[in-house]
Amino acid sequence: RLSRDELLESAGLDEDLLSALESYGLIGQRRDGAHYDADALLIAKTAAELSEFGIEPRHLRSFKAASDREVGLIEQITTPMMRQKGTEARARAEEAVTELAALSVRLHAALVKAQLDPDLRR
Repeated sequence: RLSRDELLESAGLDEDLLSALESYGLIGQRRDGAHYDADALLIAKTAAELSEFGIEPRHLRSFKAASDREVGLIEQITTPMMRQKGTEARARAEEAVTELAALSVRLHAALVKAQLDPDLRR
């Protein structure tokens, strides 16, 4: 749990960049409305590093849209599993979510790398 000031300091962001990330839905406070979590910190740090290349929060909307689609697909697959009764079924569903998320990240990274490889460009 990080306060706004702690997030700004830890991620190396300024207030304007954090506000922009929030306005584009890339970062949000936890449900308590007063703190940020480890995911917010990772997103903030990554956005700060990308900003050094001139990439602004508005450019990151496509990343958010892609992740929203991936989450939707994972939820389509796992929602029926989540509805099953019993702690074992719930554990299997949570394991499937974790595995599908990891596979999604791996596939995304491989696709980007392949498209940037000059020998593979079409």
